[in-house]
Amino acid sequence: MAEKSDQEKNASPAKDGGSHTIPLEDEDKVTQEGQFVGATLELNDSNKTASDSVTVNFAGPVSDNKSPKQTTTTTNSAAGNQEEGSGFNRNRPGSVIGGRSVQSTSSRTSMRPGCIKSDGETKSYFSYKVAGMNFNIAVDECRKHINDELDGKYIGRWLLSEIDHWNLDKEKLVILTDNSILVFKYNFITQVLFEFKRIMLHGIDTIAIGDFKYPDYSVMPDRKHGGIQIRWNKGQEPTFGQRWNPWSTDIPWLCFAHHPVLYHPKENETTTYNVDDFYESLVQAASKCFEEKRPGENITIVEGPILINSYASVAAVVHNQSGIGFFRDRNGICY
Repeated sequence: MAEKSDQEKNASPAKDGGSHTIPLEDEDKVTQEGQFVGATLELNDSNKTASDSVTVNFAGPVSDNKSPKQTTTTTNSAAGNQEEGSGFNRNRPGSVIGGRSVQSTSSRTSMRPGCIKSDGETKSYFSYKVAGMNFNIAVDECRKHINDELDGKYIGRWLLSEIDHWNLDKEKLVILTDNSILVFKYNFITQVLFEFKRIMLHGIDTIAIGDFKYPDYSVMPDRKHGGIQIRWNKGQEPTFGQRWNPWSTDIPWLCFAHHPVLYHPKENETTTYNVDDFYESLVQAASKCFEEKRPGENITIVEGPILINSYASVAAVVHNQSGIGFFRDRNGICY
């Protein structure tokens, strides 16, 4: 299901400002005991400096030594992040919101419990072959599409799993710059770039981090892992035509999760495949971009469940369990 590259190249940011917390369809339901509720953090008050701290209030299950309302303090400064790698720490809101990770002690979002990739499985990914040289070649090719005047300075690159609006997992190369996110669909087998999308950071209104969940009456198997969602829709949902078109290129959000290679024991600390590292870099870059391009306005950070509107998609189950969205060597058959 190839998409149109010309349409995605010209993806434009939202014109109006402000920040909104996106409501879930079931948010009016009574919270069950022990259920994680979520948290909201607003960044970039124009009256604060980079060294000012931001207070995060979130509600969670009551434990023996904690009150129902817990408060954690974090900062917008990137200095601490640079001193100790990607600055991962489980003692923060949103860390392992759902199923507990058995793979990595540095994963902010939850990972699939009990999932371990063998050497053979990991080496079947063409992005991982030749000691990672295929990935480096892809990055060099994709960086040619960075517009220095429009995008600004290059920050970093990641290989992640994108979850589209039809609940399909796809392998995407993501590049972050001072002013934008560039998302590439790159064929690691033929080393050909299929398409890419540009999202301007100052057009984003919400970044969510948490476990992926389906609606209450969905029969889809639980994902049992987390990720992030980036929204620039200002609270407006897609039209019926957009939502039910699997090739739609103007869905106003992106969902990312860890790349499957991260589940290999040797790679679970590798930031290239880790959506947490991308999330932390994105929050820092978006915060700085808002200060420069939309002073006085805020970007909303939401910590809590991320809704995927999928009820009974057999196609999604087959697609995701077989890994069709990833470029792999499948016993001599490569696609």
